[in-house]
Amino acid sequence: MNKILVVSNGNIGDFIMQTGALKLLRENCPKDRIVLIASVKTKEFAERLNFYDKVFYTDFSFSGGKIKQIFDRLFWLFRNYFKIKRERFDDCIFLDHSRFFARAFPLFKIKNFIGPSTWWCGNNIKNPNVSRLTHIVELPANSDEVHLTNRYQAIVRNYCGSFNSAKPYLAPSSKETLQRVETLLQKTNRHSIVLSLRGDNIKGNQKIYPRQHCIEFIKLLSKEGDFDFYFAGTKDFYNYADFVKKELKGLNIVNLCSKTSLLDLKALFEKIDLAISVDTGAIHIAAEAGAKIIGLFGANPKNSIPVSHQTEILYVKEPCSPCHYSRTVLKIPCPFGDNPKCLEDITPKMIVEAVKRLIKL
Repeated sequence: MNKILVVSNGNIGDFIMQTGALKLLRENCPKDRIVLIASVKTKEFAERLNFYDKVFYTDFSFSGGKIKQIFDRLFWLFRNYFKIKRERFDDCIFLDHSRFFARAFPLFKIKNFIGPSTWWCGNNIKNPNVSRLTHIVELPANSDEVHLTNRYQAIVRNYCGSFNSAKPYLAPSSKETLQRVETLLQKTNRHSIVLSLRGDNIKGNQKIYPRQHCIEFIKLLSKEGDFDFYFAGTKDFYNYADFVKKELKGLNIVNLCSKTSLLDLKALFEKIDLAISVDTGAIHIAAEAGAKIIGLFGANPKNSIPVSHQTEILYVKEPCSPCHYSRTVLKIPCPFGDNPKCLEDITPKMIVEAVKRLIKL
């Protein structure tokens, strides 16, 4: 029996896109012990899957200062060092590009380190951890053109010698969760739409659809049919949603920001007609829930779109797009700050027309 450690320390959307690779790994290594390292943000979903035997959760900060980020990682290593070392892993598969893990894991005397040749975004960007790998999986140079689900599964297929593929997967919602969400919704109109219009709050990585655009497309849609609108997201999105609700009195707009768990959110997407979302974890939850989706994409319309045949992506090509690598790796902030032009140029009218194509009014 091999003991395999898998590093999967991304945010919610990353984890969902990695679930297909984790499923493949379990199918090809049914008798091996598989242990996962994942962000605590994903715990509600991760603990309901059976693709691995154990999970070590991290609680690293991605938005705090550099000193805090270093302290978080060192403190985590201190707490988990002996637990991981006792496992005596044979292999470690890197699905993410954490330099911290690549530097720390030789301490555990793991025999083999498997990872990709290129960075997860950008064109011809070498994975900075390749010198620490014992087995390098060669991937296409232009990562912006390769969907992340394909990337993760290519690493696992290479490790297993497999040719299979798998869709991302989340466990079905429980009956109790569906009933709780039904109470939250309190539908009054013919159609229901969930709005998730604010993405990750990381420097240089603001994905916020303009508030006035949101007000305008809600007004336009309300002239086309009867709608219930539900805002979903974290507490960072609460004030945005509350402002829109106050501006549009008389319409059924419900602010659910910070009021739903991840499991609630998945059940919510199972109960509504349509999701309108920027590139954030919610859009991937909606895809796994089987919802129809309008995706508002600016940074890159290819490597992180939801895996769903019921999705329409709205994207206006800007000279600075794609910008995943420059923003998230080089830390070059968007020149438009919290109002990226790539999202500004997706007009309310474009969204209304997409809604008409996806649902019958």
